[in-house]
Amino acid sequence: MKRKKLIIIAVLLVIFVSCPVLGPEFTSLPELQIMQAIPGNDKQIKILDIDPGEDGKVRIFVEDNGGIIMADASSNSSTVFVTREGAEFLISGVPGGMGIVNFTNRAGTKKSELRVFVRNWKRSEVYRHTLEPDRINYPMFNERNGEIYVGNTNMNYGSEKNVFRTIYEGKFPPFESTSFASYKLFVDRGFHYEAPDGLSSRTGMVHGDRVLETERRRLHDEPHILYHYDDILHKDVFAFTLHFEHDGDMVGGYDDRQRLELKTMDRTVPPNQEDVNDLMFSLGNGDIFTHRWKFKLPENFIVSTEFTHIFQLKPEGADNGNPTFTLTARKRSNNEEVMQLIYRGPIREMIGDREVPSINQYPREMPLAPFRGEWIRAEQTVTYDNPGAFKIKLVRIRDMTVLMEYEYFPEEYARENFVDPFVMFRPGNTYIRAKIGFYRRIMHMTPFGLPNPNDPVLEYEHEGDEVSILYADFEMDKWKF
Repeated sequence: MKRKKLIIIAVLLVIFVSCPVLGPEFTSLPELQIMQAIPGNDKQIKILDIDPGEDGKVRIFVEDNGGIIMADASSNSSTVFVTREGAEFLISGVPGGMGIVNFTNRAGTKKSELRVFVRNWKRSEVYRHTLEPDRINYPMFNERNGEIYVGNTNMNYGSEKNVFRTIYEGKFPPFESTSFASYKLFVDRGFHYEAPDGLSSRTGMVHGDRVLETERRRLHDEPHILYHYDDILHKDVFAFTLHFEHDGDMVGGYDDRQRLELKTMDRTVPPNQEDVNDLMFSLGNGDIFTHRWKFKLPENFIVSTEFTHIFQLKPEGADNGNPTFTLTARKRSNNEEVMQLIYRGPIREMIGDREVPSINQYPREMPLAPFRGEWIRAEQTVTYDNPGAFKIKLVRIRDMTVLMEYEYFPEEYARENFVDPFVMFRPGNTYIRAKIGFYRRIMHMTPFGLPNPNDPVLEYEHEGDEVSILYADFEMDKWKF
């Protein structure tokens, strides 16, 4: 009898050990649906950004097969709080906090998790600018697969373009359907874009500039930023797509690099300004900005020893040749693939007419593998001054693991032993602004620092001529003071 029991126990142990360990995005129990209570527009969520304090509470309820149920809830963090109010839950937190709120039905047979991030400031303390897809007011006709997107409905557009009018019962939508709807959306929200098929102009035109071509790159007139529904975020996001064989640098028409970036407006005060200081870029003078966004690199994301920037802080005016900070994916000379945080200081000195630039500093460098195929939440806070302050945190949303974290402020200069203090607004700069997207070099350089068209970065040929990065929930807060 004992022998039989031992055999059964051994078999159970083998089964248990051989079972895969399930990550936080997956559970052995059926999941409940977590809904954010928005009047007239409840939506399913897994990830939530909230303001701190009492006025930042968000109402949540839990559904099972479409019906609201009573459930138990708990937080795994001392900086995120959950309380019950009737059949609903109130989520709140302290500035900069994050954590997971767990929901379980009373029977203990179903559960789900809500990942919560708490912003640094309350909405009333900042000028806030946000950007996310808007299929209703900016419907997009996708030329690739003949679909028109309105809301969450995919309708076959085909050759019968008049079918679009029936969606609005014979009335035209607020914005005519177009492949470039996202570009119009950007401009209307106070942003610029630099895409291989067009450039938003200073006068607010969309897709109106002459497309630059080079001898190597015959640029095609195809939208490079499309809407994409994401099953993890339960919402529409932006897909930024580059094509190795066709796309170049819209700004300079260079052969050796490709650019597809969203940036904050340079000279235009946004329509929702509250006073003259409500600007989407910094003029220096100690401005404090926080940028938040989410991004997802493809699982097979390819990098080379050349640069692939996915975020930049870019100054304009004098001494604007190099970005101040970048997030850069790169393959090191030893073939190790990394995500780098790079700082570049101001010009060191002038020797005659020649500028002596600063050198790159690498405050943080992390393995690239944990970023691939994962949604990452990025947040950085910058004080634009000389010297300034800077901090950044990159969190893998699936398990709330901090993949990169760094903070610099002037008092730390001596301890960190940097070559230069961090100058976040260089002498002569007129403004500085954030840029997200792609900016990468696709040709190797000659020993003289010139692009070599006969030496392309061959790694990118394995992309199948196309690679996409997903971006979501871009927010920018400027502190009122």
